[in-house]
Amino acid sequence: MPTRILVAIFHSFLVLSPLADADEVPGLRVPPGFVVTEYSGSDLANDIQCMTIDPRGRVIVSGRGYTRILVDDDGDGRADRALPFADGPKDGAMGLFWEGDSLFVVGDGGLRRYVDADDDGIADGPSELILPIKTGGEHDAHAVRRGPDGWLYVMVGNFANVDASYASLPTSPIAEPVAGCLVRIAPDGRGTEIVADGFRNAYDFDFGPDGEIFTFDSDNERCVSLPWYEPTRFYHVVPGGHHGWLGPQQTDLWRLPPEVEDVVPPVAPIDRGSPTGVVSGRHTHFPAHYQHGIFFLDWTFGRVYFARPQRAGASYTATPEIFLEPTGTEGFAWTDAEVHPGTGDLYLSVGGRGTRGAVYRVRFANPDSQHTSRPGSPADRTIPELPAGALPAEIPPHQLIHAARSDDALQRLRSLIELKRRHNNQTADVIIPALLPNLDHPERLLRYASAQLIAVLDDSSRSKLSEQAVTPQARITIGFGLAADDPEGALALAADVLESANLPSETALSAARLVQVALGGQPHPALKASVWEGYSAPRDMTTAGPRPLLDRIVSSLLAIDAPAFSPLDRERMRSLAMLACDDPEALQLAAGRLTETSDPLLDLHHLIVLGRLRAPIPDAVTERIATTLLDLDRKLDARSARRDRNWPLRVSELVLGLSRRDPDLPNALLHHPSFGRPDHALFALVEGVDLPAAGARFLDRAASDPEFAWNAEVVAVLAAHPTEPARETLRTLWGTRGLDDAIVPILASAPIPEDRPKFVAALRSPQSSTLGAALDALHRLGPGDDPGELLTIIRTLRRAPEGPIRTTITDLLKRSTDQAIPADPDARTSWFIAAYPDRGKALNGPDGVDPSAWSERFAAIDWSAGDAERGRSVFDRAQCSACHSGNRAVGPELSGITGRFSRDDLLTAIIQPSRDVADRYRSLVVATDEGAIHQGIVIYDAVDSLILQTGPTETILIDGDTIEERRPSDTSLMPAGLIDELSNQEIADLDAYLRSL
Repeated sequence: MPTRILVAIFHSFLVLSPLADADEVPGLRVPPGFVVTEYSGSDLANDIQCMTIDPRGRVIVSGRGYTRILVDDDGDGRADRALPFADGPKDGAMGLFWEGDSLFVVGDGGLRRYVDADDDGIADGPSELILPIKTGGEHDAHAVRRGPDGWLYVMVGNFANVDASYASLPTSPIAEPVAGCLVRIAPDGRGTEIVADGFRNAYDFDFGPDGEIFTFDSDNERCVSLPWYEPTRFYHVVPGGHHGWLGPQQTDLWRLPPEVEDVVPPVAPIDRGSPTGVVSGRHTHFPAHYQHGIFFLDWTFGRVYFARPQRAGASYTATPEIFLEPTGTEGFAWTDAEVHPGTGDLYLSVGGRGTRGAVYRVRFANPDSQHTSRPGSPADRTIPELPAGALPAEIPPHQLIHAARSDDALQRLRSLIELKRRHNNQTADVIIPALLPNLDHPERLLRYASAQLIAVLDDSSRSKLSEQAVTPQARITIGFGLAADDPEGALALAADVLESANLPSETALSAARLVQVALGGQPHPALKASVWEGYSAPRDMTTAGPRPLLDRIVSSLLAIDAPAFSPLDRERMRSLAMLACDDPEALQLAAGRLTETSDPLLDLHHLIVLGRLRAPIPDAVTERIATTLLDLDRKLDARSARRDRNWPLRVSELVLGLSRRDPDLPNALLHHPSFGRPDHALFALVEGVDLPAAGARFLDRAASDPEFAWNAEVVAVLAAHPTEPARETLRTLWGTRGLDDAIVPILASAPIPEDRPKFVAALRSPQSSTLGAALDALHRLGPGDDPGELLTIIRTLRRAPEGPIRTTITDLLKRSTDQAIPADPDARTSWFIAAYPDRGKALNGPDGVDPSAWSERFAAIDWSAGDAERGRSVFDRAQCSACHSGNRAVGPELSGITGRFSRDDLLTAIIQPSRDVADRYRSLVVATDEGAIHQGIVIYDAVDSLILQTGPTETILIDGDTIEERRPSDTSLMPAGLIDELSNQEIADLDAYLRSL
């Protein structure tokens, strides 16, 4: 080895040794004995998306357009400079892995490799494309690691477009992937496999002490407080296993419950959040509690979790805990984690979405006092004979049979997975003896691995197996194996088992799920992206299917002795809904689950079931449905349950469907004694409800209740038939509740001069209907010459897309200025700067913001004087709540925002909202053949239609045939200038409020 390399290795380990004089990072809650120091700041690398550490201990980081090696020249525990390893990837790497003289990166359209053969810390040339794959988006390809089996593994999100072509090897555990996947590349690079699927957006993964894979997957956050919501989850990744998420290939919203037979259950549910880095290691320099465990990161709330998986059957259990958590004003948006190969210290990076970048080092202050613990497995057993991962082809058949009958369930699972991978090379004499003891094994992972193996067997092998499968659970396992090729045969097996006496609950649950799978799974194509997704079969079950067989199944499902609200009860009701059951007993059973104390999420589940059943609805059930719907808000509030963007959309679909099933429901809702609470406006807006009468009920309720919680939906009810009393009431709400966007159209329908400032303020709205109403009102009121008004109009013109809105604004400016200025926004800007030099500074830069002026102003603010309670009022008056609060938020959830964003990052995002727009909130500009221009966030996108959410209360349906052009916009729906008129004290109060969330 060259001397310079030896010196470099020695130097890197020396630099990273524990230092007593390192400055501890404030603002973090840290376990006793641990010290966190900053290894590098944003001056060396900003907005770090991912990080790795090479075998020599060098820290490599990447963000948009850069990959750098951080170097500590003086050995003080802080990086002094950054070597510009490569000017790429352009979209920033979301995965890094160093091996030999090569750096593997995930970015710029695939898995790539840079080479540094001369070891100068700079790539020798452009990268080589190893595997084309979609990158750059937040749900595209992410982390890369080398497995202990020698394969390269890449984790991809659910929008990476990974399809069957990535299962190029016949041994691939998954042939037709759904949602996010783990892909691996053979050691010789000559083919790929899909290891597992069903993830939403797992960003990273690592290999645990036994060689098994663990990851941290995201929640379906927009569906919180809906029956299918699942929080973030810590997973043991099972090869060949589906992990629950179905979008975008099958569903848009609904995900499989973790309890059903064909889903890998999580090791542990976590909480709301955005999963990022995952790292495993021995951690022998840490206290015994933290050894042989896994650290995983949450970007949203700035938390670092730790879990120590313990072997439990074929999988693991764990009790995750928070290891690090922010406490101060400095944001910690964690993006990646790695363990230093020399010191064993934990390294963490922060960044993402244009935020502050830094690398932190976590060490235990007295590692010599620690004792190494053994990995967490039952009875301290050794690693089983069959290792994890892709196994060598030459494993003898007798070893696979022996492993499949082992007392070690994980050993059995590995054997079944490997038999499926290499089933073409195995005989029935090997496969059947391996399968038989696992068909009715208590471990459902073994049963489903058996079903997957059955699915690829020939008919002769299946027949031999069926002859020997005698228990109900074994027959259900065979049914899952048959379902794709012989759905009617699978239904027959399910029917036979469901008619068995004394059927265990777990077997009955498996049978109910088999019915769903044999019906084709979910959903009906016409019901995709709706509340009915998880409750509908691909065919119309009122006319399709073998009726006698389906009738047997219905009778058996109704006869099951299922504890109320249990997973079995939930899934048998879902099966009845998918079957479009018309038996009145099913209707009464579902309605009977709606009680005063029942869980509101289960209430929604049973209401959806009622919407899919086909028996006539009697008056008593109508009344119960109305009572349950009107009580949802009270129940959810009692649980402090949040409602996100999908909640009102899905509940509106539910009420509409129930109303079409039961025409008496709208009147039952309106005349119910409890009707009139603010959340009930959602039901009033469904067709069939008398809107004027509903509006009167809301006004009466508001007049008698000083705590009436006005919302945009109530305003929309009043807007349908505006009256002068309604206008007067709404004027009193202006600037106090974050409802100005919703109020403007009502005031604009009969504009008065006193409301002119309101219409000018409304020009900042991202909502096209509000903007159009404000412009119309100003036209009707006549020209104005106030420079502040002209400034707002020009700012609006600069962010307006080409189309009718821009023409309207130009006409208004022409009338107000009486100047023959070209319609071009730049010309209007130049005229204003010349006419009003003092105010013209506000139009500097592309977004009309002067960052240096704001920096000076922020520096003068006494942040300690901020008051959170006053800040709540400022939040509403500045219209922040319109887009960031409530069910129809078009901006990001702000809870915990100060855990991931520093004050500087947060303030920059407020004054320059278009500086960095997250993919999830990137809007689409759509031009139609009628000359209309719409801008909003995509809610639903199909060939025949497009739904855009253009503001907190506005959703637009566009006929697909009318779309002439569509393009993503780099302009945020959040306008600049929202805090221009606030005082320094109000800005400090707003900051305090955001930190209280």
